Amino acid sequence: MSPARGLTCLAAGALLATALAGCGSSSSGGSPAAGPDTVIIKGFAFSPSSLTVPVGTKVTFLMEDSGVQHNVTSTGATTFANSPNLDKGQNYTVTFSKAGTYTYKCSIHPSMTGTVIVR
Repeated sequence: MSPARGLTCLAAGALLATALAGCGSSSSGGSPAAGPDTVIIKGFAFSPSSLTVPVGTKVTFLMEDSGVQHNVTSTGATTFANSPNLDKGQNYTVTFSKAGTYTYKCSIHPSMTGTVIVR
């Protein structure tokens, strides 16, 4: 292999590694396909506003509002870790490992509320 071709391959490999660095499971970033365990944040609302799931379910909150930030802030006696502020296209995933009723709101826009019921 020529030195020039070797540098081209090295640069291509570095570019691919950089692109893949954001892949994998994380608590925010990326846009998963909306599934049955997804809460869409859009129009200053959580949809669905109430979701019932079995213990161990990962619920993804997918931010689809433009030009504004929202977050997911636990408000009830049964709590979960709060999300950072989310921009359009970002998401936040919570694994609900214990049964209970989990209420939440957007602390930026407190009229936005929702509930996850875990059975």
